[in-house]
Amino acid sequence: MEIVFVCHGQGEHTQQIPESYKMENPGLTNYGKHQAERLRTIMPLTERHAVIASPTRRTLQTAQLWCKGSHALRYVHPAAGPRQFPQRFDFQTLPCDEMLEPSCLSNCYSDFSLPQDVPPYMWLQGINTLPNLLFEKWAEQFMNWCRKLEKETLYIVTHDGTIASYMQLITGTKLTRRDLLPDAGWIPMPIYHKV
Repeated sequence: MEIVFVCHGQGEHTQQIPESYKMENPGLTNYGKHQAERLRTIMPLTERHAVIASPTRRTLQTAQLWCKGSHALRYVHPAAGPRQFPQRFDFQTLPCDEMLEPSCLSNCYSDFSLPQDVPPYMWLQGINTLPNLLFEKWAEQFMNWCRKLEKETLYIVTHDGTIASYMQLITGTKLTRRDLLPDAGWIPMPIYHKV
């Protein structure tokens, strides 16, 4: 099974930085929607694929637009982010990175399944401000859950900071903000070994 990290399309919260980081539940800009739709041409999805999105509006919009017309399995999972990068120790989540609640996810994104084995506190806390040791624990559980889907390719639609955090954990290589993926960029995950 191949796992590919995909960064969401351009978000509304990136238009007036730093003030726009205070925006709650930002979606995609028109250009971000175009980027998401373009993924259908670049990486067409079939029933051999699964798409997992983080529980934010912009990632779910990206995944929804990309999945349109396909038979790919669709999930939303709190271990898919968002996550601060680099990690800070103030334990504060920016309004733009607040996760949507499970009831909202079920009502607004009913084409995405929620995994049954995720404890309720993870839907509130997520991985955004977790200390590295707890993040490593959740990363391993998440990767094990992904493997159980038994799909040819699994796409994780998430945030640039989340991707950098997972890649840093998996490769053991120190990354910086200069290493972040661009909007709608993607990168295959190296073979994951327990760190």
